[in-house]
Amino acid sequence: MKSKKKIAIRDAFGLSLAEQGKKNKKIVSISIDLKGACKLSYFFKKFPQRSFEVGIAEANGIGIAAGLSFDGFRPFVASFGSFISGKNTEIRNTISYNNAPVVVVGTHCGLIGSDGATQSALQDISIMRSMPYFDVIQPCSEIDMKQIIKYVATSKKPTYLRISRNEVEEFLDKKYKFKIGIPQEIVKGRKLLIISSGAMVSNCLRAINSISNKDFGLLNISSLKPLNEKILMKIINKYKKVITVEDHSYEGGLGSIISETLSQNNFKGIFKIHAVKDGFINSDIPKNLEKFYKMDVSSLKKIFLKFKYKYF
Repeated sequence: MKSKKKIAIRDAFGLSLAEQGKKNKKIVSISIDLKGACKLSYFFKKFPQRSFEVGIAEANGIGIAAGLSFDGFRPFVASFGSFISGKNTEIRNTISYNNAPVVVVGTHCGLIGSDGATQSALQDISIMRSMPYFDVIQPCSEIDMKQIIKYVATSKKPTYLRISRNEVEEFLDKKYKFKIGIPQEIVKGRKLLIISSGAMVSNCLRAINSISNKDFGLLNISSLKPLNEKILMKIINKYKKVITVEDHSYEGGLGSIISETLSQNNFKGIFKIHAVKDGFINSDIPKNLEKFYKMDVSSLKKIFLKFKYKYF
């Protein structure tokens, strides 16, 4: 069987933003010395007069983005997720406080590999979802990214866009439409629901497919905030067990989001979080990191099967 083409999610971001730039002249891009790595280079090349390079000055880039938004533009300011979410005071006081329609883009999030521990964003969701008025969105594939950029480009909300550098195979249907706040059932199951987001959705899907068992369901959550609680619980309540899988720290990420929802809605089943434990990650290639943190397909398969049978 011929393998499907893989594309890095950050490349899908850059190409999708450049495409939207043709249709929306209010889109501007701001690079913080990393336009090549963050893939703003696609936009810079096509629209140099709407592109700004500020160098290694995150606070300055955030301030410029807020100022441009006040004048009617839709700025996309991008850097590594660990760097830009680390400027949370500036984001809070400049963008969030003013409800400024800025898109803060964090790339190289999760288990990114050889860039090292300080470059890897593992705490960014917990930081950014606490910002008032912010949407927090994490694409899982190229099609998802295209749909999300189309939405984000015309939204008036401050937004955090969390992007991995991982290459993933496309698994969404071409007819797929992103809707803010709405989770998406990738696979319908009967007993164990797996909830994931971003690049990890692909690994979870491959793990389920390798089991060949209709007991396992898979839910993708690209819209981490807002998240429609009613729709989410309608899906979750069909299952006896729920597990979240994420390339983020245990504290404050997807698992925390789902845990908060379950605690407010009297969930009767069993819940488990599979995430990166407290600490900084090793420096290694993504394949090895996924194996070490048990986020690879083989490890996930074992975790899902163990969790399914452990309490029945």
